Amino acid sequence: MVKDSVGEVIIHYALNVKFEDLDQQVINEVKRRVLDGLGVALAAFMAEPVKIARSIAKNHRSNVEATVWGGTLDTSSIEWAVFTNALMVRYLDYNDTYLSKEPLHPSDMIPALFAAAEYRGGLSGRDLITAIATSYEIGVRLCDAGSLRLHGWDHVNYIGIAVTAGLAKLMGLSESEALNALSIATVPHAAMRQSRVGELSHWKAAATANSSRNAVFAVLLAREGFTGPDAPLKGEMGFIRQLLAGGEFNDKLILDLSSIPSPKRILDTYIKPYPVEYHAQSAVDAARMIRQEYGKAVEPDDVEAITIDTFKAAYDIIVKDPPEKWDPKTKETADHSLMWVTAVALLYGTVELYHYKPENIRDSRVLSLIRKMKVNVDPELDKLYPSAIPNRITVKFRTVGN
Repeated sequence: MVKDSVGEVIIHYALNVKFEDLDQQVINEVKRRVLDGLGVALAAFMAEPVKIARSIAKNHRSNVEATVWGGTLDTSSIEWAVFTNALMVRYLDYNDTYLSKEPLHPSDMIPALFAAAEYRGGLSGRDLITAIATSYEIGVRLCDAGSLRLHGWDHVNYIGIAVTAGLAKLMGLSESEALNALSIATVPHAAMRQSRVGELSHWKAAATANSSRNAVFAVLLAREGFTGPDAPLKGEMGFIRQLLAGGEFNDKLILDLSSIPSPKRILDTYIKPYPVEYHAQSAVDAARMIRQEYGKAVEPDDVEAITIDTFKAAYDIIVKDPPEKWDPKTKETADHSLMWVTAVALLYGTVELYHYKPENIRDSRVLSLIRKMKVNVDPELDKLYPSAIPNRITVKFRTVGN
């Protein structure tokens, strides 16, 4: 049997939370996140990587199946259905977010939990709501406990742990089986943060889908008695030592789950107003206000210089990769470029999905505005993060007649 003090608490908590433990506000918020996730998923239905995944999923049939979302009523093996649906939720970078020592997009977990509930049959909406709230609680606490990003690893590793716990609950695993599933999902599948640096690819959105697919695979194996490595999180060569430098992890935040607190941390997560990386949301707001005050599109010929003052996490994630973030060529890079989304908002007064069409990504006016930008990390703004995501935009206009 797998032995792991942190893993054991996570699994015991997940398997023992009941719907009656949930506050009405949490129940309502789970429903909002389901609707938000379905909305952004359907909006991504025709995206290139989604079409690729859907075409493959149609060819993978099984006795263990779930629906591939999108109105086609196609079914596929549960692993491929989960991968495709989770890719749809994540692709537009428009689903919810949590910011702490590690950022997370918790609704990435919803497609896997939906699929498990569908496959099991006989489960109620209450069962699904409870599993979602519980997985959110675990994922958010993991983000508070330690930063994967600072050590070169991807936040989707936390998704893998949290969604495995929720899946184990829905699939009716025992604690022993669930611990083995957690181990099988975690030890072989450490995702690198290389997915989010340089020119970003389709895999940026697929990384959490893959973590969910791995979690489903692990749960199916463990349910049949397959065992996983001992001490996957706390072991000598386990998750915390390898991915978090051996000690930069606050165990207490996870061990506190042993008292079975009511899952409420979904209330600390946020739904996005714009389809851009979350750290750039306030920059879009600021740019919109500037354009509104200016009274028309802020054209490159109108501008002498643009200064963006930001905080370190934003700089590290959506600024620092030259030349890619300063000259984006893909949708995935554009929505993770603080400069690009600011330029679009200055020109158009907002950022919407149609701005990510290839011809709009390479809009010469947007690129010209970017070339007039300078970005600084402001220590005073940095102190406000993660309680706030402060960005300050300063546009110096050319004087009339110049």
